[in-house]
Amino acid sequence: MAEQHKENSVATVLTYEDDVLAKIAGNTVRDVDGVLSLEGNLIDSVTDRFSDETDPAMGVKVDLDNDDKEVKLSMDAILEYGKSIPSVFNKVTGKLSQAINEMTDLKPTEIKINVKDLQTREEFMNKNRKGDKKKDKDK
Repeated sequence: MAEQHKENSVATVLTYEDDVLAKIAGNTVRDVDGVLSLEGNLIDSVTDRFSDETDPAMGVKVDLDNDDKEVKLSMDAILEYGKSIPSVFNKVTGKLSQAINEMTDLKPTEIKINVKDLQTREEFMNKNRKGDKKKDKDK
């Protein structure tokens, strides 16, 4: 019978929490020209990519298989009006695949983006400013 434990071997296991992948995705996506924000389904609030208080994981859903080292990502996004949606999508998926490959040992097997809205940058900024003013009044 083969011995399970060898004297000089060390069993090593590397796993990830969903939030780690969501954070990688959120930080990667917010740098793509044409993406204004990710929108979380549960809280349904707009994530302002220009705010320092933004949770980069918001709006990103992760299906992680640590055993097979595979990950599926799904996110809702508000994109910039006038930009080519397929072009923005291709940039996002390319950057996400690259970031996940460079930062983890996981293989992205599926990336889904649901475009919730198209807004001009001005529209987006105005809507978020109104939200900020409302927060200030509540204080």
